[in-house]
Amino acid sequence: MQLDNKIACFGDSITEDRPGISYLRYLKKNYLNFGLGGDTLLGLTKRIDCYLSKHPCNTFIIEIGTNDILLPFLRKRTGRWRKIVDRLIARGSVPLATRSDFAVEYERLICKLLDRKIFVVNIPCLGENLENDLNVKVRAYNEVIENLCQKYGITYIDFNGWQREIINNNPVSDYFISENPYVTLLDSLTTTYLGLSSWISKKRKLVLTVDGVHLNKRGAKGLADLIEKNVGGI
Repeated sequence: MQLDNKIACFGDSITEDRPGISYLRYLKKNYLNFGLGGDTLLGLTKRIDCYLSKHPCNTFIIEIGTNDILLPFLRKRTGRWRKIVDRLIARGSVPLATRSDFAVEYERLICKLLDRKIFVVNIPCLGENLENDLNVKVRAYNEVIENLCQKYGITYIDFNGWQREIINNNPVSDYFISENPYVTLLDSLTTTYLGLSSWISKKRKLVLTVDGVHLNKRGAKGLADLIEKNVGGI
């Protein structure tokens, strides 16, 4: 199978499409979905090693880092979440402990792809309350990503900035991923498969997400538009 004219999209659940809506649904070009729900920077780096050894695809969209921040938070939240996060860690989706570790690993990922065309999407908002502690950490991690993109001349897609602009013009919702992980599993059914992402968002008074993290149609279309503008004629 010839993949040279395709674009490989690597990421976590924001890319994969479960729960919520993936931006890939709204892209016009020939994209391949390599999203994996719950994946971390370290996990993606290992997956991409396997991919590069088998496929000739020359263009990549990278969207990763959310779970390096989110998984430690969820693990401390409830016993049920702790079990789920521990299973993700056991499969290889290990969150990095510090911002400096994250910087080192992200640079390692970029260096693996320097002979390819790379487009990097920054970490989205974690909760639509932009002043919460998670979003403070997101901004710090996105600064790392942006600096690395500048260092290596890589296109940096500021999805987080677009989200903040939209969210700031709407009433704040404090809804965030439920303490019961089975609600997230149910969200996969209602938003991904039944197409009720807009209804779920409205019920929770959210603007761009279905649960504070995973995208609804408006959020997914917004990210797709940013990617299309940046990818251009490739």
